[in-house]
Order: sequence, then structure tokens, then C-alpha cells
Amino acid sequence: MKIFALIAIIIFAFHNTASADNEQNFYTLNRHNGLSDNCIWQLLQLGDGRMVSVTPHSVDIFDGQGITTVEIDTSMYMTIPLYNGATHIFADPNQLLWIKQWRHLYCIDLKTLSQRKFDDWDSYDFYIDGNGETWHLKPGKLCAANSARILDFSDIDGILQDVVSSDGQIFTFWDSGLLAVFDVNGNFAYQTAAYSGDSIRLYNQTSLVVSGPDAKLYQVRTGEGGSILMSFDADTHNWQQILSGSFMMHTLTLTPSNFIYITTSDGYIKIDAKTLERQQFSTLFLPDGTALTTGINTVCNDREGGIWLGTYNNGLLYSSPLSGLFDTQPLDIEVEPILTTVYMHGRPLQTGAEYDGRVLMEFAPPYIEKLVFKHSENSPAFQFSTMNYVRPRATFYRYRFSGGDNQEHIISADSSGNFVNDKGIFYFPLVALSPGSYTLEVAASTNPNNWQNAKIKTITFIIESPWWHTKIAYLFYALLLTAVGVVIIKKRHKKTEVPSAETVPEPEPTAQTPTTQEPTTPEPSAQEKEFMARATSLVEQHLSDTQYGVEQLAADLCMERTGLYKKLTAMIQQSPVAFIRSIRLHRAAAMIAQKECSISEISERTGFGSVSYFSKCFQKEFGCKPSEYGG
Repeated sequence: MKIFALIAIIIFAFHNTASADNEQNFYTLNRHNGLSDNCIWQLLQLGDGRMVSVTPHSVDIFDGQGITTVEIDTSMYMTIPLYNGATHIFADPNQLLWIKQWRHLYCIDLKTLSQRKFDDWDSYDFYIDGNGETWHLKPGKLCAANSARILDFSDIDGILQDVVSSDGQIFTFWDSGLLAVFDVNGNFAYQTAAYSGDSIRLYNQTSLVVSGPDAKLYQVRTGEGGSILMSFDADTHNWQQILSGSFMMHTLTLTPSNFIYITTSDGYIKIDAKTLERQQFSTLFLPDGTALTTGINTVCNDREGGIWLGTYNNGLLYSSPLSGLFDTQPLDIEVEPILTTVYMHGRPLQTGAEYDGRVLMEFAPPYIEKLVFKHSENSPAFQFSTMNYVRPRATFYRYRFSGGDNQEHIISADSSGNFVNDKGIFYFPLVALSPGSYTLEVAASTNPNNWQNAKIKTITFIIESPWWHTKIAYLFYALLLTAVGVVIIKKRHKKTEVPSAETVPEPEPTAQTPTTQEPTTPEPSAQEKEFMARATSLVEQHLSDTQYGVEQLAADLCMERTGLYKKLTAMIQQSPVAFIRSIRLHRAAAMIAQKECSISEISERTGFGSVSYFSKCFQKEFGCKPSEYGG
């Protein structure tokens, strides 16, 4: 599959990167790995760690194991007439992704992976500051969307280009080089100009600002005179010119170690913000030694310390701050678990799709917080990844499943439970759950002994009771028993009446009161659930092994064959052979739904000896041929 090839490329790349100092070594992520386009206009890292890249026609979201693409409908835009810059993207606290492109504004709902349009839009421009506040530019003023704050611009001439919040102040940058500063309540504080005279005309087209340490702001401006990089000290109110030239500076980022990265049509420039020493990288190298000379559109420094570059036609380039795959030094990067997929009976659930007449997932992973399943949908599975690109095997997960198993477990690719594979992906299957409420809590870390600051992803879900265990059913049972009781009482009352002398009826047989036996579903114990999860995981690890059968499964579970047979038939009314075959078939169904492999490839990967036997078993299990499954 594509994602396995992607992860393999990542591992190979980092294994062949000699050191973090050689920043010319990159690995590529392009259309062969799932990107929708090799032309990258802009990059952004979301709060959960996922990377967003904007291409000419779509948005690609990389979650550490796969890429989700949302097509951009160019007819669904809001007009922002005062924005004349290139692509600029923001993510707000409501999980909306905003894309500004030359007077057009697009909105992508990350929860539903759909595009939105606001028909009552009347803003001249749109900004999101460093605190997540949304601002709308109106004539002579800037209005905060989530509060009553209004910045009065009636005395300022020019076009507003950027808005940044830092250290309790609001900084507004104008096309004339003017900086007007307001306090947190929106009151004017002071203004200063970066330059004057002819420089206003030379650099009045676009602006990009990032916040740095020590109350400093860094700004790139462009115009007919080329580009200029400046810094502003909010404590002293002083400007400093760092770099200028006739070439075009596209985007910039500032790393926690205080290095500035600027992209250009000839590569990128790295500047030490303290000493102002700079290096220029025009020729980049791939892991196999191939030299790559390309223009760089955009740059992003992720929270793990890696550098992402978006190119004109070579997709994404990534350079890691860590060394190779076999580096034994402990990792010290912040990761968090990302819910990537929810499965039901081995089949991935689709966002917004109906299952048996109702939508199970209203929001896309990882935004799912609560799910409700019918009693027949009692075997869900959850898959997680992290953005640990370098050494995925060094990713540790900690989980607690309450409602069943309340114990905490720490697992990795080297754990005996084998819930985490070599790609750092955590797959947590659940089998034959009883009706009730459940909670799954998952944390991730690169250090199994340090969970102090680990972020926890919590998922709650409900397995509904069958209809015969619902309140309505119990009410029906009560009414039925009441009716039967009334009939019996009437009959007994009739028998006690004194018969007339003319007619003495024959004594009637005594009626028996019918009894109602409510069906019950035994509650599996925590040990039984753990046993089923281990058995399922073992089978899934050996899917492609046609020789893996009952004997091997029993041995891996430290049981005799007869003991395994008795346990499975008692718990799920399935023989071990049927149990193994069912898991293979449900995994095959999931592969068919993804439409990435042929039927013969899927048959081989799921351990069936022949396509004909696979088709026969599949039709018996699902009632249709493999080629007909999933439409």
C-alpha cells in the first residue's frame, strides 16, 4: 500500500542522513506517496501535529501514516477586495482552515472535510492573530469576531496587510511600512515606520510577519524593488534591516533555536537571528545522493524540530533535526496520539456515510469524541499514529480502556501484545462487547518513563442494548403480563360464581400463568476481552501466512488446541478455524473498500491459498462476491 511505501521512504531517508547539521539532505513526499499535486503553495502545522499543504486545487492533510485530500471548489469563495497577496493560510480554534488567495477567501471545515461558504460575508480582509482571534477588516476599523473589541483606523492611510498579537499588544502592519500598535482592549498605543521615502514604493506589495523571542517581530516585505527582511523590537520600538535584495523572498519561519528560514526561487536562506550570519542552500540532496535544484515556495518548522519545504514541482521536502534510524540516543520530541481510522467489523467507517440507516461518524478523525453503535456493531477497532517521522519504533503508547479493562498498559512495537507495528501505528481491536458505555484513553510519548506532559486522546462510545432490552420493550412486557393477569383473574372469578340449578357447567381446567423468559447476554469478563484482543491481534499479524492456523494460534496463546476450541465456542460460538477465517475475511473486506489492491493481491495478503477459495469464503461471509463488495 502507498502509506507503507511512504513510511519505508521516511525510514530509509533518515537512516542515510549522516547528521542534523547537513541540512541539504531531504526526503521527498510527492504524488507517488499520495499528495494530490507536486506544486505546494503553502504549509501549516495543525494543533494536533498534522501537516497541511495547499496545492493549486486542493488541501492535503498528512497524519503520520496517510494523506487525506479535500478538493477546493473555486466557485465557493468569499471576496476580500483588499488582499492582493499570494496564498496565506490560518487555522482557527473552531477547526476551520482559511485560505487567502488574491482577493479570494476559502474555508475548509476540518471536522467534516468539506468546504463552507458564508453568504453574508462583507469583510474587506480577514486575519487570525497569534492568539487565535479572528479579525474582520471593515471601512476605517478592524473588528474582533469573538469580542466587542474594535481598532479605529480612521486616522491611518493605506492598506492593512498583517495583524499579530504578542505580549498583550496588537500589532497592525500597513503597506506603507507603518506599524500601528494597540493594547489588548483595542486602544491606540503608538505607531512607528520601518522606512520612509522611496522605500515605501519599493516594498508595498506583500507582507509576512512572525513572532520571535525577546519581544521581537520579523517581517518580510516585497514590491517592485525586490524583498526586504526586517526585525522590530517591541521593547525599544527600534527597527533593524537584516537582509534585502532584488530577488523574491516568499515565506519565512523562525525556529525555537532562533534561526530564520526564508524561501526563494533559488532555494532557501538560513539566518542566525542573534549573529545575523547566514547560509544559502541552492542545491539540495535526496537520500540516494541525487542533487535537486528547485525553487522553494514555502517553509514550515514543525514542533518536532523538522523543516518542511514546499516546492514548485517536486512536492514536499523534509529534513529532520535527528540523526539516523539506529541512533541509540533517547528521543526528546513532543508527540501526541492522532486518531486516524475507526473500524467496524474490520471495515473502516466513512465520515458522513450511513450504516443501517444512520450516520455513525458525523466528524472525521481525529475530531471524534463520542460514538454510538447498535448492539450488532459491538466489535469496533481504533487506529492511532503520531508525527514521529524519524524512529516510529520508538513511539510508545499508553492506553486505558474503562468499561471493561480498567488497567493501564504501556506498549510499543517491541511489546509482547503486538498492538503497535514497526511503523509506529497503534491498532486497538475490541471484540463482542456487551451493551454499555466505554471510554478509551490513549497517550503517546517517545520516552516510556516520562508521561508527565503527555497529551491524552479520549474517545467515548456506547454499545446500545438490543430492542428486547430497551425501556419500551420492558414496558411492553409489563403490559403483556398485566393483560395476562387480568384474564386469569377474570377466569378465576367466573369459576367462583354460584351456578343455577338448571345448568351446572363442567369444571374448567385450571389455566397456567404463562412465564416470560427475558433473553440475557452474558457480560464478558476483563480477562475474556483481553484474551479476544490478543487472539485477534495474533491472527492479524499473520494475515499473509497461509500456514498460520489453529495449532499456531493455540501455541502463541499458550494453550492446547482443544482448550482453544472450548474457549472460543463458549465465548463467541465460533470454532478456531471459523474465527481465523472471519478475521482474514473482514481484513480483506477493508482492503477491498480502500480499492488500492486487486482481488488476487488481497487474497494473497490475507492468507488464502487461492482466489477461488477466497471468493467462495467471502461470498459465504458477506453474501456477495469480492468484486461486488462496497459498490
